[in-house]
Amino acid sequence: MIFWMGGPAGAGKTTISRLLAAKYGFHWYSVDAHTSDHEQRAAAAGLHVLGSGPGDFDRRPMIIEDIQALPGETSVVVEGAFVTPTMAGVAENAVWLMPSKDEQLARLEGRNPGGEHGGLVWGWELIQSQLEGTDARVIVVDGQTVEQTLKAVEQQFGALLAP
Repeated sequence: MIFWMGGPAGAGKTTISRLLAAKYGFHWYSVDAHTSDHEQRAAAAGLHVLGSGPGDFDRRPMIIEDIQALPGETSVVVEGAFVTPTMAGVAENAVWLMPSKDEQLARLEGRNPGGEHGGLVWGWELIQSQLEGTDARVIVVDGQTVEQTLKAVEQQFGALLAP
């Protein structure tokens, strides 16, 4: 089983997905950590020009290929800013952690005080636009603790988490 967790930068995806994977004995897979590899593979396939930014190519086939190469039959939690509703779908095995723009900027500032964070808002806008009008499972994370967000994710995934 693949559990998809998306959201913009600063939403808590990495923290929550790592905790979820550890708690249930799942593999953890960060799309963001594989960005360079995905760009190189996409460039080799003629889908991307290296050095032109993160690219607008479909990462899903590479993610699935990477997951199939993992040992065993263990479920995988896939997370990252590139996990969009268009890529992952909006089924019961996908959830999006969505802060408000103000919350996102506050979290990014807490992570990197004084940094330029405006460039990371594009992810919020992209994901929000893809979520509109769908039945996607969205958790608004404003004001939530890590524990509260983890519990909300577990509730959203429900019976899928059972062994």
